[in-house]
Amino acid sequence: MTDKEIFYEMLWDCAQCQTTGLLGDTHRHCPTCGSAQDPKKRYFPQPGHEKQAKDHQFVGTDWSCAYCTSPNSAAAAHCTNCGAGQDGSKPVALVIDDAVVSAPAPAATSAAQPSRHAGRWRWIVGAVLLVLIVLGVMFNSTKDTVATIEQRSWEREIQVEQLSRVAEAAWCDSMPGDAYAVTRSREQRTTKRIENGQDCHDERTDKGDGTFTKRQVCVPRYREEPVYDDRCHFQVNRWRTQRTFKASNENSPMPVWPSVALLGAQGAIGPNVLGAQRAGPRLEKYTVKLASGGKSWSCDVPEALWKQLNEGTLTPVKIRMTGGADCSSLGRE
Repeated sequence: MTDKEIFYEMLWDCAQCQTTGLLGDTHRHCPTCGSAQDPKKRYFPQPGHEKQAKDHQFVGTDWSCAYCTSPNSAAAAHCTNCGAGQDGSKPVALVIDDAVVSAPAPAATSAAQPSRHAGRWRWIVGAVLLVLIVLGVMFNSTKDTVATIEQRSWEREIQVEQLSRVAEAAWCDSMPGDAYAVTRSREQRTTKRIENGQDCHDERTDKGDGTFTKRQVCVPRYREEPVYDDRCHFQVNRWRTQRTFKASNENSPMPVWPSVALLGAQGAIGPNVLGAQRAGPRLEKYTVKLASGGKSWSCDVPEALWKQLNEGTLTPVKIRMTGGADCSSLGRE
């Protein structure tokens, strides 16, 4: 069996005599000056100051008189203010409780009266799109030219790695298998949400006939509780970059790899003993400098193309309208 719904009085203010706090169900007309209630002036009372509508029977949302705009009960066939019939009437607008909805509802605008700012926004959006299109054309548009290879350069390097003792930490359930010298500690790993009561508030609903109902709405309240786990601190042997050997066009006109001296290479140190070294990653870069019409550009290119582009020779290249060279066009017929 559900609880009986309780109705409370909405409030309204008389615009004619400035009487305030009139009851939405009891005072269909202002008791001071007799003016008809304006449904647009209805509002919710302050929480804790609600007045129950005694013996109220809800029959539906009020209808608004088409002649005098007075609100009338849905059960009334004729307007209590001017006597006009209910034909052609429309229901009054419902009030939204500000305590529940923080942001006010946007004002309704007629489809026949567009916002005065609509034209301005359309102009701004159109201008932005035009700028983006122009920039896209400028960036992607190119022109063909012939440039001189002014200079070529190259760089190569070999990183030397050394097997070293490294201190690390991880949660013990994900510690690497080759860890040693392990110590453990208890540390916070994460948090978990624990329900800790409820937060409740009254939710009020305008019934549209000068009354409203309210019901209590509750949502769970949570607290954060730390979760602890075992944290392991340990040492592992890992290959780390110890030094780098480099070579460039200052050493040789043609690319060569630098000579590398490794500790333990002659067997003095075993390959998996702390302090042993090995050749690591190799990096290389090949650059050509182009010039045409008093302007110059630099391009990084693959080694095979670099060898074809000899200094002092001419090569076709595409130049972007923004001023940069399209390096990907080098070497293309």
